[in-house]
Amino acid sequence: MAGLFLLAVTQTVHAQTVEDIIAKYETAEGGREKLQGIQNLEVVSSLKMGFMGNTIDIPVTLVREKGKLYRKQIGGIMGMGESYTMITDTAGYVYVPAMRGFGRRGGDEGGFGGPGEQGTQPSIIKISPEDLAAQQYELDCDGPFAALVNYAAKGHTAQLMGTSKVSKVPCYKIKLTLKSGQTVFYYIDTETYLVKEMEATGEMAVNMTGFGSMMKAFGRNPDKNTKATLLVKEYQDFNGIKYPVKAVLSLGPVESDVENTTVKINEGIEEKWHIVK
Repeated sequence: MAGLFLLAVTQTVHAQTVEDIIAKYETAEGGREKLQGIQNLEVVSSLKMGFMGNTIDIPVTLVREKGKLYRKQIGGIMGMGESYTMITDTAGYVYVPAMRGFGRRGGDEGGFGGPGEQGTQPSIIKISPEDLAAQQYELDCDGPFAALVNYAAKGHTAQLMGTSKVSKVPCYKIKLTLKSGQTVFYYIDTETYLVKEMEATGEMAVNMTGFGSMMKAFGRNPDKNTKATLLVKEYQDFNGIKYPVKAVLSLGPVESDVENTTVKINEGIEEKWHIVK
């Protein structure tokens, strides 16, 4: 029985082109016209990350304005304030909050949070032209997996890599090469045509988590073999557009549960998100 199923899936793959599959993805998401009609997007999320045997709940806000703004605001952890990565069509910035020191200095009795700790002051770091160019894809606002929508017109190329199962769900595996040369893989459910999983390696992997620019600000470049995946568990309809509301984000061995609690489409962008401070 399993052999007959795999044969049927294989025949379907051969019968469909990558263009067919992505066109059906666009339809499943709400339609190309509606997706390309998104001018701004705001998503408020809760990121539950395991750390040293505990679970840390991190608030995250993602803001996009088509062709103009990408901002990911990450709530403070371990005594830090909020941080953010901000990309526009002309510049990019990383805000690094003040950080507490950890450990004692000399014979002080401070330790964690005490008088002996060493910390850092908040700073705003301008993103290099090279890194800015590599993150311009973040200004694409066409839904949750925007690069797939009308991909050829954006200068991207797509290749069907066959099928693969993700959490026992048969999926089409599509390799998308952005016009910048960066690559990402999408696993599209063969039945619903919605994205089941997104996968990337290297810099694209850490950018998926929202911590990529922050890592570079601390002088830490990701290993080229570092892998990140976003496994979508549940979608919800927002103004006729399907958007993930529950997912699992993995970076290497670290897994985090993501819940998008608020999704605003074309409701405007508050001026505060455009401010660098």
